[in-house]
Amino acid sequence: MPILITQIDKRKFICGLFWQSLSRPRELWREAAELGKKIDSDLLLVRREQATVQAGYANTGEGARRGMLSLAALIAKAIAREAGDGDDSQQSLSNWLAAFKLPDGKWAYCAIRDSNFLPNGDFAGTKAEVLERLFGDYALGGWHRVIGDPELAECGFHNFTPKGIEELLPRKKDGQIKVGKWAALRPLQRQISRKQLALAGALAVLMTTVAVAGWRVYQHKAQERERERALEAVRQQMLGQAGPSQAPHPWPGKPLPKAFARACVAKLDTMSPGGWLLEEYVCEAGRSRTSWSRAGSTTGYLLAQVPAATLDASGDKASFNAPLSMPSGGNETLLATEQLLRPLQTRFQLLGLALKVALVPVPKPLPGAEDQKVPLPDWQTYSLAVNAGGVPPAEIAAILAQPGIRLDKLSYRGGAWTFEGVMYAK
Repeated sequence: MPILITQIDKRKFICGLFWQSLSRPRELWREAAELGKKIDSDLLLVRREQATVQAGYANTGEGARRGMLSLAALIAKAIAREAGDGDDSQQSLSNWLAAFKLPDGKWAYCAIRDSNFLPNGDFAGTKAEVLERLFGDYALGGWHRVIGDPELAECGFHNFTPKGIEELLPRKKDGQIKVGKWAALRPLQRQISRKQLALAGALAVLMTTVAVAGWRVYQHKAQERERERALEAVRQQMLGQAGPSQAPHPWPGKPLPKAFARACVAKLDTMSPGGWLLEEYVCEAGRSRTSWSRAGSTTGYLLAQVPAATLDASGDKASFNAPLSMPSGGNETLLATEQLLRPLQTRFQLLGLALKVALVPVPKPLPGAEDQKVPLPDWQTYSLAVNAGGVPPAEIAAILAQPGIRLDKLSYRGGAWTFEGVMYAK
């Protein structure tokens, strides 16, 4: 997740930390440091909220610096404090969304579920990017409150509280921002013992050695394959035969993951028309389909907002189909299967999500066409599927934005997003 550094008054704040829950109360910092090493982060902070503890991670290579303050952590603390001081209990605000305009024109976004930041729940970007995430998460339902700049009131969120970022940051008597050291990033290395560092160094040397050896083997095999192809071309020339033509690539005609997800989310512009409940949303190349149930409303309320909706005989179910156009992707060079798949698996495992991948066999020739010279594909095809739960489509699509990956279907049902697509690799 990209970070953004912003300044409010004379303080520098960082947005876009990667948050992970901690489960070992007696050794929180050690657990946090171990997790940080696994995700290649070198800065962290730990926040405590009710009965939960989370670590937020950043990397100096992306511009983060020691001592920078987590804006999302301070917002969460302020909202929890206000809930405890007001009529609502803290429990009543364990699930909330927030979006605020920053002094530099960017927007900050927070998503808290069960008092924990969602993996993508600390973000900053343009207003359009933040609203895309806000609407995507809001569609999941179950939120106690939406908090944000007064201009968002026109969006019609349930239980919306207008509030600016300046109102949430605690102040001293002289008006300066008051913050605690707990919200500042600190180096990860200080939390790791010398013994652990020594072991890590030894492991790094070993991994480097293995990687170099593996790369040499890969280069050698690649050179062998090139020689074999060259010899085959010469042999075909000597025989006076034309070499087999290359099988056409299927991926250039399909949209890229980010473009696919962006078009699908944009089409879900009417989540609860006339008070009807969203049951299912399915988006495929060329069309989208939205289904609702009445949930105590009326058909008149629905048709007033979606005149083209199709109702069943009972008048309790409705659906709406819409055409959908998407741009085609490019004819990029494919990666080797291991080079493409393993980093993807790691990213999804860190989010607690399962990436399902299965090899698709090459289709057999049609009956009567066995003797025809049909060019075989020089790639492998895999089906892939991800049940993303409450993670917004934009976040999953960003992870899947790799050479040779295309999405075929995006669906939403029961508070969870599901992705289906294809992975092409060497």
